[in-house]
Amino acid sequence: MIDRYQAAILVALALIASSAAFMLCCEGAASAQQVPMARAHAEGADAGGTAGEAASKEVCAAPRRYVDLINAGKYDQIGGLFADDAVYMGPDGKTRYGSKEIGKFYIRFMKALKPQVKPVSFIQESDNCVMELASHDKLTGKYSLVAIDHFTIDRQGRISRFIVYLRPGTRFQHALKAALDKAQ
Repeated sequence: MIDRYQAAILVALALIASSAAFMLCCEGAASAQQVPMARAHAEGADAGGTAGEAASKEVCAAPRRYVDLINAGKYDQIGGLFADDAVYMGPDGKTRYGSKEIGKFYIRFMKALKPQVKPVSFIQESDNCVMELASHDKLTGKYSLVAIDHFTIDRQGRISRFIVYLRPGTRFQHALKAALDKAQ
């Protein structure tokens, strides 16, 4: 039986395989030297580019903004990234609906967790953006992979669907559980 993180990897691979026109952006990977946009895109920088790259930036703009808001501690603004009818399937296994409910959850939850995260890669196809996420480990001082986030973006550029797949067995997963318990 596969866990949610393994399922997320399979979903990401299916997205890649289903489209001839996809963009894979990996920070620090060897492919970053072969694809000039890769490092800048993973870091959220604007490096110009082709029309295809511009479309990719638009689809992954809300996920990049999501990371920026988390790292800036602006948890009260996260709800504004979501559509009014959004569906959020969070790391606690609960589903939340609408920008207001999702926003309230993030305010309570992130204040208890206070993470520092960075996107490691983005995979974009159509209205989907899959982001691999790393979190700063305060004990080791290093970033480690902790989640795969699957965003669906509506025509207004807002998140209409968001599913979080946690990597099992990490210190981050334990810290997240403790933060979720505090946020209840």
